[in-house]
Amino acid sequence: MVPKAVAQAVAISCRAKARIVAEDEREGGVRALLNLGHTFGHTLEAANGYGPALLHGEAVGTGMALALKYSVRLGLMSREEADRGCGLIRAGGLETDLGRLAGGPYRTTDLIEAMRQDKKVRTGRLPLILATGLGKAFIHENADLDDVAAFLSEELQTR
Repeated sequence: MVPKAVAQAVAISCRAKARIVAEDEREGGVRALLNLGHTFGHTLEAANGYGPALLHGEAVGTGMALALKYSVRLGLMSREEADRGCGLIRAGGLETDLGRLAGGPYRTTDLIEAMRQDKKVRTGRLPLILATGLGKAFIHENADLDDVAAFLSEELQTR
C-alpha cells in the first residue's frame, strides 16, 4: 500500500505536469523544464547499453541529482539546497551517487560520448535543465561539454 503522503505528492505532480503540458504542447518553452535530469539520465542509459540493470526512472533520478550538483559547480545554487534536493531523491529510493549507480562502473569518456550524440549538441555545447534553487529550474543553453566531462570525472571519483 502506498503511503498517503506519497499518493498525494504523485497526484499533485500529475496535475502540475498536465497543466504544463497543456500550456506548452510542443515543448517550445516551459515544458522543457520537466526534463530536469533527463539529459544526464539518457546519457547514463546509453552508457549502460540500455540494459535491464538500470531503469529509466533510476537513471533520471541520478540525472536530477547530477543536474543539481552541476548547478552548484556553476555557482547557480547553494550546496546546502542541492544536498537537500539529493536527500529528497534518496528518500524516494533513488541513487544520487554516480559511483554507486546500478549498471556501472561508468566511465567519463563513455558518458561524454553519449552526450555528444544528443541531437541538441551544437559546437561542443549542450542545453541542460539546471536550477537556481529547488523548484527553480531553467534552461542553461550552452553547457560546455569539456566542463561537464571534468564534473562527471570528479563525481565518479567521489564515494
